[in-house]
Amino acid sequence: MFFGKRSAPDNHPDYPRFPLDLRIGAILAVDVAEALRFEGLGLTLALPQGELLVDALSSTALFGLTLVRAYAKQGENAYLFQFNLDAAGALNDISFFHLLQEIRPASAADWGLWLDAGGLIGGKDLNAPNGQTYLRQWGDGDYAPPVEAAELIFTDPKAPPRLVSHQMHLYARTVGEENENMLVSADTEPEAALVRAWIGLDLTPYGVKVY
Repeated sequence: MFFGKRSAPDNHPDYPRFPLDLRIGAILAVDVAEALRFEGLGLTLALPQGELLVDALSSTALFGLTLVRAYAKQGENAYLFQFNLDAAGALNDISFFHLLQEIRPASAADWGLWLDAGGLIGGKDLNAPNGQTYLRQWGDGDYAPPVEAAELIFTDPKAPPRLVSHQMHLYARTVGEENENMLVSADTEPEAALVRAWIGLDLTPYGVKVY
């Protein structure tokens, strides 16, 4: 395995050694050939153009994989590139997401609409904010409880990370020969609790360049 805890004494003890030369301050760019795969499909949002600066990183174990997330912004747009690595550390593929909407439930009843048994996060389909219907990708039956994960997000290798607890599900709709994904996550973090809707695409292992 080619990544693990970083031994540098000046870094936070929980800061991983990230693969693929990923680091805070790295530059990401979607490969032109990758972007051409999605032209003319009527996607909700287009892939970003140009260079994106990584301002935060995390590494989380889920479903037997290591999910390495790189967060970036371009103007008012927030992006998430999730590098999905197998148990041996090999890159399977990349999940790209664009933050579509943030929802801040105001009461326990509002939260129940999302997280109670039979709630929106876990239903077999989802009528999303963009007017499209997406089908749940994780779990079986009419309802599956949200998948839980704890993510440590670093914005500085030397500083303590921010802990974000997720209760989430992945949904998808078919667009041509591709899937357009919708990740819906109820997030609890030190300064807030909210629901985030991310819209995205499945990219090949070669779809994103790291500089």
